[in-house]
Amino acid sequence: EQAMISKPKQLTPYADRDLDCQAALESTFNQVLHLAEQYGWDRTEAAQAIQELAYSRLAADEENRLTTLTVAQLSYAKH
Repeated sequence: EQAMISKPKQLTPYADRDLDCQAALESTFNQVLHLAEQYGWDRTEAAQAIQELAYSRLAADEENRLTTLTVAQLSYAKH
């Protein structure tokens, strides 16, 4: 069964967009947990692994954002 993820109500930010995203991803998230169980992992360790992966992605994204800002600031300072 192919996972279905609904789109946001609008492209621009809106109230409860984060909750809509959680709802959109919940079914796929549960499918990933179930798949992990089928391969011998338990749901708790799979959820913890996903949490760590999400944390690492957020940290990398923040580092990239800060690097981009720093490069832009250095570039601006030269002119």
